Amino acid sequence: MTTATAVLAGCAASAANGTTAHATSFTAGGVSVTVRVESRDDGSRLLAELRPEQAGFHLYSLGLPDGGIDGIGIPTRIRTEGGLRATGLATTDAKARVLRPAGLDVALPVYEDGRVTLELPVRRVEGADSTRVFLTYGACSESAGCLPPVRDRAVTLRLGSAGH
Repeated sequence: MTTATAVLAGCAASAANGTTAHATSFTAGGVSVTVRVESRDDGSRLLAELRPEQAGFHLYSLGLPDGGIDGIGIPTRIRTEGGLRATGLATTDAKARVLRPAGLDVALPVYEDGRVTLELPVRRVEGADSTRVFLTYGACSESAGCLPPVRDRAVTLRLGSAGH
């Protein structure tokens, strides 16, 4: 398993709205991914932006069952362990649609073309200096098949000092 590492140091980057954001990126399974943590006055969020690199490919939805439908499809999942703890469920504002792959008698819940941003509310574990984020996803097309699935791709994020 390949691991990407990013340093979340102190007050690394401040956005215009007062949000501190830190990010790391990778590409796997034909999908470009950026993972970042944003700290806001109302709490912290772990965000993962996923974008299939080929037009016509769609990410499977968060709502796809763990085993897929009739064993087809891999649900999109995000989880963290270590220095960040989830305080709720992952959500997205991406629009869902149904994909019917050619030659298969199955309807799969996927997201429309383009970027899909997952949002997981988190809290920092006191004294922790890093966290691991795990992403699972796959992308499919109605006519060109599916891309290799990505299961539990680990991204290690080092957390800066809590005093910033």
